[in-house]
Amino acid sequence: MMKRILLTSLTALILSASASGQAPPNGRKLATLGPDEYIVADESVLLGRGPAGCVADDFFVVTDARRSGKTVFFTYDKAGRKGPFDKITEPMLKQGLAAVEPRRFYLDNERSMDGIETIPDPGKPDNQSLSYRGKTVGPFQQIFLAGAALDKSRAFAAGIRDKRLRFAATDGRDVPAVGMPDKLATSADGTKAVLVCRGNLTFVQGMEIKPESIDATQFDNVTLYALDGRKFGPFKKDDDFGEVWFLAESPDWVFTVGKVAYFNGAPLKPFAEEISKSRFWIDDAARYAWVEEENLKFSDGASFPNPVMLNWVKRAGKTTLCWISILPNRDVVGYSRGL
Repeated sequence: MMKRILLTSLTALILSASASGQAPPNGRKLATLGPDEYIVADESVLLGRGPAGCVADDFFVVTDARRSGKTVFFTYDKAGRKGPFDKITEPMLKQGLAAVEPRRFYLDNERSMDGIETIPDPGKPDNQSLSYRGKTVGPFQQIFLAGAALDKSRAFAAGIRDKRLRFAATDGRDVPAVGMPDKLATSADGTKAVLVCRGNLTFVQGMEIKPESIDATQFDNVTLYALDGRKFGPFKKDDDFGEVWFLAESPDWVFTVGKVAYFNGAPLKPFAEEISKSRFWIDDAARYAWVEEENLKFSDGASFPNPVMLNWVKRAGKTTLCWISILPNRDVVGYSRGL
């Protein structure tokens, strides 16, 4: 039930950060842990939210330790340390104050089909268009992917027209694409959309080629088509294409290929590890942060060891991260820093 945070090699991490010229930021001491205590991450939360961003001045931390051959628990908050307890019950826990900040930094691949209707073409029974809020997209001989933006401003579709793949929206944008549609991602406001395709043959083209003439590698590459007409790739299978994410509060978007992240189509500097959206935060091409090898790193070169219970808040397009660390002397220190 509980995830235990093991703080191994923290002293070495801090010494390494200091040696590289990146000293830990000035934080605020929240508590001091007893010997052999470890934070239970699933039960601990940062509560503080300030008008300028998130801060770690309010907290609830659960720890466990071995005492007399059994596991006991302690709790820490602004009032101090309590315990030991034989167990932690639900009434003892506190919930983070999430109501004032967005639920997600990035959107998932969410597309609603609510309100989208299929309209057959009277003159060509094999063709069909999609209708949404009084506007249409199409016609298509076959539709692979479709859906509406989260704000319900427009709908999108990827399908076959005249034996070729088209990527289009009900606002009139309509661009060519090649390959088998794998994912359609849109910004929340519908102003941007990206189609991820695999291979360099459409379904219709594949049907027209004799099986013995098909090279399996033709389906390995990944190409991205933006609805503004831009094309990214093809990225070969060995390039290790990752994911496409739109930010939750803006039409900005990110995609990854191996250890390179692209912001709105332009590459950022290469990273030492592959980037995942749960460990990457970005405001613009010059301001971003990521977790790498148990260090929280920032695009300006700052690096801080072993972030724990990391949280964030975004206001006016600017993100502040807050987290805690346990220092070698067992002090629990809270930090906050803007991207």
